[in-house]
Amino acid sequence: MWFNIKAYAWAEASQELALLKIKKNWYGYYDKIDNNINNKSIILSNNPLDIGLFNKNKDVLISYDIASKTDDYKWVLSPLWYDIIPLFYIDNTGEHKINNYSLTLISGNWNNLIWNIVWKNSWISWKWINSIWVMKKIILNNELEYTEVNITDFLSNSDSNYLILFNASSSDNINYKINTNNWSYFTKPKSNIITSAQIAQYKQNLDTFLNNTKFLDRQKYVIYSN
Repeated sequence: MWFNIKAYAWAEASQELALLKIKKNWYGYYDKIDNNINNKSIILSNNPLDIGLFNKNKDVLISYDIASKTDDYKWVLSPLWYDIIPLFYIDNTGEHKINNYSLTLISGNWNNLIWNIVWKNSWISWKWINSIWVMKKIILNNELEYTEVNITDFLSNSDSNYLILFNASSSDNINYKINTNNWSYFTKPKSNIITSAQIAQYKQNLDTFLNNTKFLDRQKYVIYSN
């Protein structure tokens, strides 16, 4: 019973460590400690700097997976509602962004789907002309400049992009899916942090729900400003 209690307490410590990583590196941060004996998983053991001294029967082994990174995302848009997806993720090597992706309508009407991709000082709005979108950019004196741009070119020349989808129907849902190409990933608006700790044969697992939608929801006002 004591080992079970200790394993649960260290699983909570592993959870706090994962949350600290997100706090320091932003919500789009992805990281993972594998569930085996390695330099990271023994950080809470008696000898964290020497993997050779790890004692399976006495030392704690932790792991976590910030499961926010994905290359496949499905969601149902309720009538007159938004979904906002960060088209990037962050790890220890820096920010990674999507340069190309595909959006598939599983059910619903394309005519009811309004979408924008927002960057720091410009954004593009969807227009069915050979992947050419209308770009709105803030220039001098907060004036706006309108041009046409290819969606792939926009994504390649900007970072921290957000895809904003809106269901303009007052009665019907829209069920859609996003896939990425060329081994690229992005951050799910809602995800989980899976943490665990093990002492001897006793192991405890925790599943923490991470919901960034309230923070991301503020991004939608950008397309109506100025």
